Amino acid sequence: MLTLRPWKDRISETAVTAEVNRELDILLGHVPAQARWSNRVRNRAHAQKLDGALRKVEKLTRLASTPGYLAFLLFSPPSGAPPSIVDIEHASQTFAAELKRMRNLCAFAVDPRFGSHPNYDHAKHLSARSAHGLMQGLSEKKITGTEGGRFRAIANLLYEAISGLPDADLKRACDSVLRDIRNRELGSD
Repeated sequence: MLTLRPWKDRISETAVTAEVNRELDILLGHVPAQARWSNRVRNRAHAQKLDGALRKVEKLTRLASTPGYLAFLLFSPPSGAPPSIVDIEHASQTFAAELKRMRNLCAFAVDPRFGSHPNYDHAKHLSARSAHGLMQGLSEKKITGTEGGRFRAIANLLYEAISGLPDADLKRACDSVLRDIRNRELGSD
């Protein structure tokens, strides 16, 4: 908490403590979930299975090969109004386009360049983002990635609190957060 000093006007130590604790709770919930969601091997394997299934559905639901009454049932609008052949054809084309979109996303997920690098540490990057948010909301100090600076010190403390690993260097994570924010600000002008 002292690393956040000088605090912005009218912020009490109790409020700062509460905000830091809230941020830690968020990190403790997000870090494990982020690690599970970002597992490249699992994503790639599932995308390959899903693409195969989608390919089969795509082949089976082509309007030309689907028997008429089944096409009527599958592609009738949910409104309950009696559909025309044009409505059914349109719904079939919309469904086919959605299947194609999903297959393209699966192909993207199978690409070895998809996802974060296996050495990417989500806990470090989320800690750096949280540190930036805390500083932005509570501190009067300028946020820089300087070695020994407050931003990196707070990021390191957050990371240590959620990982149990002392003395980690979050230089890359902090630099990445600053670069992302700078790029976003440049893009919004």
